[in-house]
Amino acid sequence: MRSARLVMSESPASTFLNRRHLRLLLLVTALVQGLMFISYPLGTGLHDDNESAQNFLISEVASGNLLIGNVRYNTGYAFVMAPLRLLTDTLDRLADRALLLLQTIAYSALPFLVYDMLRRRFNARLALITALLVLVDPFGLQWVHFQLPGWLIALAAVAALWLAQLAWDRAPRQQIKLIALAAIGLGLMSVARLNFAPLVAIFGCGFLLWRHVALRQRITLFATVGLISGGILGGYIVLIHLPSTGTTTLSCTTGATLVASLPEKGFELRASNGPHARRYAQLLTLPPARSITFFGGSYALWRNPGPWVSAAEREAFLAQPFGETEDAIDIVFPGALYWYLGPCAADALLTDVYREAIGRDPAKLLLAIGEGVVYALIQHPGQATFPLQYLDSPDQVNWQEEGPLGFAAADSARYNGHRLWRPGVQLYSALFPVLNLLKLLTPLALIAALWRRDWLLATIAGMLLLGLLLIATFASIEPRYYASLSPLYMILIGCFLGQVYERIRDRR
Repeated sequence: MRSARLVMSESPASTFLNRRHLRLLLLVTALVQGLMFISYPLGTGLHDDNESAQNFLISEVASGNLLIGNVRYNTGYAFVMAPLRLLTDTLDRLADRALLLLQTIAYSALPFLVYDMLRRRFNARLALITALLVLVDPFGLQWVHFQLPGWLIALAAVAALWLAQLAWDRAPRQQIKLIALAAIGLGLMSVARLNFAPLVAIFGCGFLLWRHVALRQRITLFATVGLISGGILGGYIVLIHLPSTGTTTLSCTTGATLVASLPEKGFELRASNGPHARRYAQLLTLPPARSITFFGGSYALWRNPGPWVSAAEREAFLAQPFGETEDAIDIVFPGALYWYLGPCAADALLTDVYREAIGRDPAKLLLAIGEGVVYALIQHPGQATFPLQYLDSPDQVNWQEEGPLGFAAADSARYNGHRLWRPGVQLYSALFPVLNLLKLLTPLALIAALWRRDWLLATIAGMLLLGLLLIATFASIEPRYYASLSPLYMILIGCFLGQVYERIRDRR
């Protein structure tokens, strides 16, 4: 077991080795991120509701409207990126490239934070192995090419862990200052994806494992994390969300997400499940009198938790006679109900429908949640519904005019005449399934981390497990949900492989 005795001053030879490691890490980072940068532009995001909505929120903040609270979309990413959008928009045609460059540079700090954190905690060789694995993780590399908060959450989480390790052997006051900085990042993480806020508690509990400091100091550090990160989230609710929406309810799409996850959990949605399911089936037969859309102008409507139509139109909708219903109910997003009942009323109904569906077999639900966690831990390569690679592969692109050096205009769901570097797209798509097979080691790495009883590894393992448990419980096992946890996988796997390498080397 590694403990505080491993944190020691380094010899000149060790320092030289670390500098050599850093040069190697810098070279590989520039190569990998550079290839990704020239291969894949930022794209339009027009066909992705969440990405298009983030663009809208960023534009709102950039234009001076801070009241972007709503009952569907997370806003932390928008607040961070709005100042950068103002800066890059001055570059006209190069604006998207500049924004992608800034996101890439920010995310490129990850392997260096991991390296320094593990060098301080364990040793430089293990730190280098892990940092390189974090860097070349194909699943994690792709998210800076989207205007979504996954990469930002991942960076905030790792930065917080790095600051915590930095505080390990500092004086009590310095510890509090460093942990306060970490808590600010975690508060931002919570606003950027609200369902990951419980991970902050796991991070704070990690300080209770610091046996080398007094109990009072451990409790102080724990409280610092809770007060600051919770204060940021609470401040957002009071100052932005409540004035924007008139409610403290942060999300009114939980019910829809739960119902959509029923088939994955092995449950059927039937009208015979209960009175709420029967009512839901009847409401689905009512035709809306207007075109129902959730793109473009509808983004601002999510600030209104009530009906989006007039009272008269709502009454006319509900006064219609119900059509014929069958026992089996199709899993669809009930857009009309969100418009006519309001997001929060529709969400409450869907939550009751979900409870009726699972109420008869809670043991089956628990088993399905457990299977979902394992499924996400290994990032199952056979997952057909939600592919692991979100960036376009060569066969998803209709290649237009060929340019010099392999650059070609691309037409796809994501790109509209953007120039992609075709060899880079082919290389990334070919290596993705091969490199991602390392995720099969995650369960072993997780067990090894917990067995080692080191506070840092235990905290990382706890954050990963809780994050996946929340996703498996409240949503489908969709890769874009656990994208925010991507570096935690590779940190655990890298430490596991580093330990195996050290054991083999020592025996030799």
